[in-house]
Amino acid sequence: MIMSERTEALRDELRAIEFWDEDYRRRDNPPFVDTLAWKSRRQRAAEIQCELERVGSAPGNESTDTSVPRVTLYDQGCNGLELENSPGRRISRNHLNVSRNQKTAQHRQLAMAVEQAAESIVITDADGLITYVNPAFERTTGYTLEELLGQHPRLLKSGAHNQSFYQAMWAALKRRETWRGRFINKRKDGTLFHEEASISPVVDKTGSVVGYVAVKRDITRETDLEQQFHAAQRMESIGQLASGIAHDFNNLLAAVLGNVELLEETIGTNETARARLTVVRQATNRATSLTRQLLAFSRRQALQPQVIDLNGVVIETVNILGRVLGDNIRVVTHLASRLARINADAGQLQQTILNLAVNARDAMPKGGTVTIETSNVELSDEYRGRHGVMQPGEYVLLTVSDSGTGMSPEVQDRIFEPFYTTKPKGQGTGLGLATVYGIIKQSGGYIWVYSEVGRGSIFKIYLPTTGRLAQPKELTVRSSFAERSIKLTGTVLVVEDDPIVRELIGGFLKDIGLTVLEAGCAEDALLVPFESGSAPRLLVTDNVLPGTDGVSLAIDLLARFPPLKIILMSGYIEPGLPDPQLLKDARFLTKPFSRNELREQVLSLLQ
Repeated sequence: MIMSERTEALRDELRAIEFWDEDYRRRDNPPFVDTLAWKSRRQRAAEIQCELERVGSAPGNESTDTSVPRVTLYDQGCNGLELENSPGRRISRNHLNVSRNQKTAQHRQLAMAVEQAAESIVITDADGLITYVNPAFERTTGYTLEELLGQHPRLLKSGAHNQSFYQAMWAALKRRETWRGRFINKRKDGTLFHEEASISPVVDKTGSVVGYVAVKRDITRETDLEQQFHAAQRMESIGQLASGIAHDFNNLLAAVLGNVELLEETIGTNETARARLTVVRQATNRATSLTRQLLAFSRRQALQPQVIDLNGVVIETVNILGRVLGDNIRVVTHLASRLARINADAGQLQQTILNLAVNARDAMPKGGTVTIETSNVELSDEYRGRHGVMQPGEYVLLTVSDSGTGMSPEVQDRIFEPFYTTKPKGQGTGLGLATVYGIIKQSGGYIWVYSEVGRGSIFKIYLPTTGRLAQPKELTVRSSFAERSIKLTGTVLVVEDDPIVRELIGGFLKDIGLTVLEAGCAEDALLVPFESGSAPRLLVTDNVLPGTDGVSLAIDLLARFPPLKIILMSGYIEPGLPDPQLLKDARFLTKPFSRNELREQVLSLLQ
């Protein structure tokens, strides 16, 4: 029988009858082959013979007929059943041609649909050995049909699923049920991919399973985006918790540090007491560093962004790295010659590079190379599509890579979480990379890590540009005003909701000659009765206050007292509050701060 190669695979539930004329074959003429499809699955051979005789004797068919010396019936399994011949039986060639063409067209259409389907399709025999895969399957896995024929689909196993997973799948198939689920499989090149699959048993007329057909969809991109979304949610939740703790803790530290400084000024020459206060100060400083890292991770620290050249920050940082990394670590830089400018806090970016370099050092206990690179990039649609959350546009790319031990996928999933560390107990806080994550996110950028065990790690940081020709502002270094003999005059309004901190700040300011008025919230501050001719020269306010925030308070008071100078204090930045950068000439102090830090800021504004 001459039939379409895909007849068996398509399981068309049609019966085929083939006719040919032996005389044509003997005369070396092309054989006349026609196929008549019967849609009834219950048609018997005798009934088919009757139908053949009826068609052959129909009026109008005699002039285009052909002799049919042999007739064979084929079932779905292509098993032949020869029919009894009746001399003189004649069949209309036209009728057979029409039926054959319709059947061929159906086969061709279904074959094209399978071949061109976006989903992967694989067919196996009853033993699970592959008999067919479509082009989509080849594209997804990297294997060709020739490589897969006769192979078992376990060729794609990645090891991500345990034995019970496959046992449950086969149990459903043995019950002749359709199994649906997700696989993590491995391509020919060794990379992993996620796919959603539907596997069904193929059953013949006798009820026997003769094979299996699977339809699969590559969901790697969707899975990656889903994981990124859940990771972002997890990081956001941790950040909210961390920032809340850091805010309250900063106020406590401000009170401790302020009183330590007062005691240091009053204990005189008592060396024992002074030594103990030194221990308290050191512990307070460590706690301050901890809370600032938490705030950096949660993206709620007070930044002072300005237009800068990232290359300059890298060069300054590399000068420090030699002392930090040690002699067995080599630092290599590749800096773009015409790097676009970015709007960021230079000090925080320097901290970012330092943290990444120290992390690289710890991953190279026997020494190695840290490479720092900068470049201008414009994100392609393909790259943004893979990472989901990134916005289009031009970026400056900062890359920090090492030749260290690398990280497993499990470690990479948690690498930016605060307090997560792979180092032995006591050798790390787990906040270094969490700080980096927060700084970059708060700067409007993105950070990704690429790593393989034994092959090192690459951190890529994307920071939005301000324009290729923008000129950086000069970084200014304020001179120290530690001279305590300087005295000022005038009125200062201190607004702070924590009474202990408010009292300490007021005491510092009184020591340098200022008249201090206090309020616990913005609403009370606006009601303070300033005497005629004694408008406040300075407002010192916490940014996060109950009710109206510090920035809004400052804007209101500036409208009443235009020469007013502003110092904003902050334990953290509360999302949704006005941007402190709206106050162009304001100074910023991050809690907890020392008495000297406050004095320097006040003197720089009022002297």
